[in-house]
Amino acid sequence: MAGAERRANPFRVPIKIPNKLAAAAPCSHNVRVTSYAAVLEGTGVQPEAAGTPSPARPLPEAARTRGREKPILRVRAAGFPRRMAAAFVDLLLVALVSTAAATGAALALGVHLPTAKEFGPDFVMAGLLDRNPMVAGALGLLLGMSALYQVYLGGILGQTVGKHLFGLRVISSQGQAPGPLLACVRFATMTLSLSLAGLGFLWCIFDRERRALHDHLSGTYVILDER
Repeated sequence: MAGAERRANPFRVPIKIPNKLAAAAPCSHNVRVTSYAAVLEGTGVQPEAAGTPSPARPLPEAARTRGREKPILRVRAAGFPRRMAAAFVDLLLVALVSTAAATGAALALGVHLPTAKEFGPDFVMAGLLDRNPMVAGALGLLLGMSALYQVYLGGILGQTVGKHLFGLRVISSQGQAPGPLLACVRFATMTLSLSLAGLGFLWCIFDRERRALHDHLSGTYVILDER
């Protein structure tokens, strides 16, 4: 009977875990989650008979080396309120710098600047429809400054000023700063999140990994910086 049980017991198959955040419980900003898990097949898992513990066998040297090269990184996902506070600081900073640069250029070129009463969404829309070079230039400057800000600080350094103030960091699926190429993809998809009336940012409220739409599309994560 015991022999039949041994023959009927299947082999244990190693499972390959994808490069995604995983948590045993619903994710919140106080729950430990896993950024990525590199579990490779063929790591020395042996078959086991039912009811009989198999003797411990040492892992092959290659498997031990792979385990050292790809550790499991556990991080805490950033919540929506903290992310939005950091984004507001970043937007305010970029807007101030862009406004100062556009105002300086307008004064140097002798272009009439709108008053506080004239300036507003209607003024911007009318300027775009009339192909006003000053309005188009100011918006282009804002977009260019935002791209440079996000690609350099968020992509290469991993932290913008707002994220640094609120203890956040952007990482790739490898647990490192995204880099310039991935940061460009992240910025392009971030504009998509904004163009959908901000719904791309609201995605992270309902996502178990607390990732916004542009995080999923660019393969990045926003985590609490615990260094």
